[in-house]
Amino acid sequence: MGAENQSIAAYAFDPGDMRTQMHQEAFPGEDISDRPEPETIVAALLRLIETRPKSGRYRAADLMVNA
Repeated sequence: MGAENQSIAAYAFDPGDMRTQMHQEAFPGEDISDRPEPETIVAALLRLIETRPKSGRYRAADLMVNA
């Protein structure tokens, strides 16, 4: 959408794997304790919204590294 209409910004936000019940149910028996809690991803999403980069796909991990 952003490529077709330069006057708007369109983002795809990939939060990555998170420590959620849904993720655990998708991988029964797997230890997901090393995955981040969903609350920790909020900062990356807010950074995307606040900095308003060009349209595109952004990963939470990349936004948190650059914070």
